[in-house]
Amino acid sequence: MKNLTLLLFATITSAMLIGQPTGYYNGTEGLNGDDLKTALNGIIDDHVQFSYFASKTIFKQSDVDPENPDNVIQVYTGFSHPNNDFGNSGLQLNREHVWAKSHGNFADVMPMYGDVHNLKPAAASVNQDRSNKDFGNGGVQHDVATGCYYTDSTWEARDEVKGDIARIIFYMDTRYEGNNGESNLTVVDYVNTYPLPEHGKLSTLLEWNEMDPPDDFERNRNNVIFSWQKNRNPFIDNPEYANLIWGDAQASAISFADFENSPVNPIENDVVTIDASVASTLGAITDIKLHWGLSYDNLENIMDMANMGGDAYSVDVPGQNGAETVYYQIVASDGTNTVSSIIYNYYVAPIFNGELVSVYDIQGQTDVSPYDGEIVNTSGVVTANFGDNYFIQDGTGNWNGIFVYDPGRNPSIGDSIVITGLIEEYYNKTEIKEISDYYFISANNDLPEPVIINTGDGSEPYESVLIKVSNAVCTEDDYVSNYYMWTVNDGSGEMKVHNTSIFVYDPVKNDAYDITGPLNYDFDEWKIELRFESDVMPGTDLIPPSLSEVLAINDTIVKVTFSEKLDEESAETLANYSISNDINVIEAKRHSIQYAIVYLTVSKLVTGDYTLTVDNIKDLAGNVMEMEDADFSFVGAGINDLFGNANISIYPNPASAYFTLDIPALNNLDSDLGLTISNLAGQIVFSNQYSVQNSGSKFKVNTSMLEKGMYIIKINSGSDYGVKKLLIK
Repeated sequence: MKNLTLLLFATITSAMLIGQPTGYYNGTEGLNGDDLKTALNGIIDDHVQFSYFASKTIFKQSDVDPENPDNVIQVYTGFSHPNNDFGNSGLQLNREHVWAKSHGNFADVMPMYGDVHNLKPAAASVNQDRSNKDFGNGGVQHDVATGCYYTDSTWEARDEVKGDIARIIFYMDTRYEGNNGESNLTVVDYVNTYPLPEHGKLSTLLEWNEMDPPDDFERNRNNVIFSWQKNRNPFIDNPEYANLIWGDAQASAISFADFENSPVNPIENDVVTIDASVASTLGAITDIKLHWGLSYDNLENIMDMANMGGDAYSVDVPGQNGAETVYYQIVASDGTNTVSSIIYNYYVAPIFNGELVSVYDIQGQTDVSPYDGEIVNTSGVVTANFGDNYFIQDGTGNWNGIFVYDPGRNPSIGDSIVITGLIEEYYNKTEIKEISDYYFISANNDLPEPVIINTGDGSEPYESVLIKVSNAVCTEDDYVSNYYMWTVNDGSGEMKVHNTSIFVYDPVKNDAYDITGPLNYDFDEWKIELRFESDVMPGTDLIPPSLSEVLAINDTIVKVTFSEKLDEESAETLANYSISNDINVIEAKRHSIQYAIVYLTVSKLVTGDYTLTVDNIKDLAGNVMEMEDADFSFVGAGINDLFGNANISIYPNPASAYFTLDIPALNNLDSDLGLTISNLAGQIVFSNQYSVQNSGSKFKVNTSMLEKGMYIIKINSGSDYGVKKLLIK
């Protein structure tokens, strides 16, 4: 146990979501039109991507009902609804793509599809009615979302969220400019834009932006999504950007640039210096003041800023108590214009003096923590975050990770933190819960190197530790029916891989992967929790192929299925195959699509048992299989096969008064054949039995009694049968 005095950021949920940090929009000053849009795109693009599924978790914070933390607010109805009730009927929650995904066809295409700035919780029935309509005023009042109106081509949102909708559309146009393979989305001043990557109606959306300015709910949403994706919706922070880009507004004569606060990470009682460049195209700045306060809506303190030479201005803000957020805005005049800057903020850290217990000591190198049931302070770097829970790790190696159950908080991977909470053995997993204090030290720290283990080595020392398995072959890929888990094996035993609400990977059975993530113990199973795309990479396949199935399709074709995809040259080399009982392999052909299947053309098989021997076959990675045998059997072709190979025929067809049933010399049929003729209603209109000669037989069947039309002929030999169509003309 160590006694440490630390200068840390102490945070609670509201303090974590403090809005746009100082200088976030530096570089946009004095711009309008496409120049401004390009500058904003450079700030908000390349955001951290999460799967579409992650939005369910993020909604719990971004769209939470302020009066009920277990509910979210539906965008079009305004109803408060349980945050986990997703479905496709009535008021159940859907994830509404405000910029309809069909406008540009980006369903399942990342990052557009999963960008939470564009997703809102909506009632399923309302979402279905809105469909992919453009936005516009007027129409029929909706019977559920009574504040909304619609026509066959437009949807009018309720007044309380008109601006929210407009600013989401503006964000999507600005964020997605066709770079890096992304869509180029464009807001336009007309409707009926589907399926083009366009959305309307611009003039209406600009009006909505003016009439419904951002409120606390929308600002909180922006802050929450920023904490996940690390990008913001600029039109919430500064709605005037919309008019500067798409309207007739011109950049103000007064511009603000180069915002900085020093120190960048102040602690309690630190005096903070705010610096900025302020200039006017009309001449000198005549008056400039800093307005600041401890809430976004109340900048009650006003201070003069000092000119430091040229366009540079500065002011010192008095030190504040720990765990406070300071919001500030510069207001400047040039004698003609008075203009206000964007509201920025910084967070003040408290000082923590306390005793820390290392994660290693909490784990205690035993199955049960020696601190079970005790409240402790501990520290570590966040290695994964899944919304209601996250993992921290204190150093690299065994026993250095722990699971934290902490609903409502949203640390970023790489955050260094100190937490105070209760240690509990939850179904044999050591975790920390009931977090009473949370201290943020710093961001963007390097993560511990993952421990390299085998898939069969999941055990207590690796619990909650970042681990990596290499060249693990997927042995079960049906994760949907297995609680979103798939299975891999590197030859040492099986390991589960969990497709989480944050990231989902679609594996391919028999493919090899390198997989990284925290090792979780849950429901008596060890599993790797996936966090993001780089957690699953193609493995370096070291395992040679093996035989999975050998099947005689008929007397000259044998289907051979291997465990993985094969190299074409080795798969089609005749010398790599041999069949017992003097059967010759005439041709080997790899399937044109399913590279794990080879069809062998062989000399004629007769009823009996055979052994296929395979050697020197390579997979796509060049691994060569050792000699392997597989037994298979062949039973002489039945009636259906013989029909298919045209060995038994009927002619003429179409027939009139009769047709001939022609059976060649065969030695694999019962002594009698049964023949029935049925109409399309299934009624038998003719039946007979025929004795077959080994040397072949022909039978003339009288059909003069049948009416014109289509019939079904069924021929059976014992339990085997075949069918053909017969037309009577």
